[in-house]
Amino acid sequence: MKSAVTIGLVCLGFLQPAQTEKFTISAAPKPGQTVHFTATQELALEMTPDVPPDAPAGQASTLPTMKVAGKTNFTFTETSGSPDPQGRRTAVLTYEQASGEMSVNGIPMPMTRASSDLTGMTFTLVFDADGRVVDVISPPEIEATLGPVKQVVIDMYKIVPIATLAIGESSTAPFSIPFPIPVPGSGPIVLDGHTKTTLVSVEAEGAEHIAKCDQIIEAAMAQPKVDPAPGTERGLSMDLKMRGVGKLQFNVDRSVMKSNEFETTLDGLLSFGGAASATPTSAKIHGVIKTTMAGKY
Repeated sequence: MKSAVTIGLVCLGFLQPAQTEKFTISAAPKPGQTVHFTATQELALEMTPDVPPDAPAGQASTLPTMKVAGKTNFTFTETSGSPDPQGRRTAVLTYEQASGEMSVNGIPMPMTRASSDLTGMTFTLVFDADGRVVDVISPPEIEATLGPVKQVVIDMYKIVPIATLAIGESSTAPFSIPFPIPVPGSGPIVLDGHTKTTLVSVEAEGAEHIAKCDQIIEAAMAQPKVDPAPGTERGLSMDLKMRGVGKLQFNVDRSVMKSNEFETTLDGLLSFGGAASATPTSAKIHGVIKTTMAGKY
């Protein structure tokens, strides 16, 4: 009996390091690697008039119902370089294919040149020593038109945490993302919040190891009502909330994302009309954004 207990304690001693081993996850790839990525983002968003309960019977909203649907596809290659003396690393993204489509109330909308002109273009992502994206270098002549598309790619890289975790541990990091469609009468809309990443398991894939993580995004944007300029009747206030859940698979030996799947729900209220408006109007927003990304190496 004593020998059995002793053997059991010895076995536990051998298992202990494996159970507490930590794995580093970072979006900055290791030098000298080439990875081929495919990425897709789908958007379904609806804005519906919000008529107050105390509104006169039969009063109609001046805001129409609007349904927006869109899909964007990318195929690109990531080639990583060596660190500079400050520890910064670069990754050159070369796009082989890009396409996009969008409709409003079922009517196809003409896409900007942002998607089609991305094919054959290159961007350079710059990571700091900790693995955060600190700069994106693109051809200056297309900076304005490709900005929105580039933002989609940056957001995909930002979803990868910078953390060293043991199985069962979590890491929380700040996160911000722009509202996916423009809103008339407003400037850029950014939702701020955080991501939480939990390391669920680490599985062998040949001689390499794949970290499997559960992720949660929570972000919000609450803007105080802005009264319109004198002589106008339009003001704007926004109250938006976003929550998403996803699964990340990460090759810890290569420091490369193997796959990422995310579904995010967006809900909120837009209110138009300031102090000068006798009939302020508002619209409810509900949307679902699905993003997938997969890498082959």
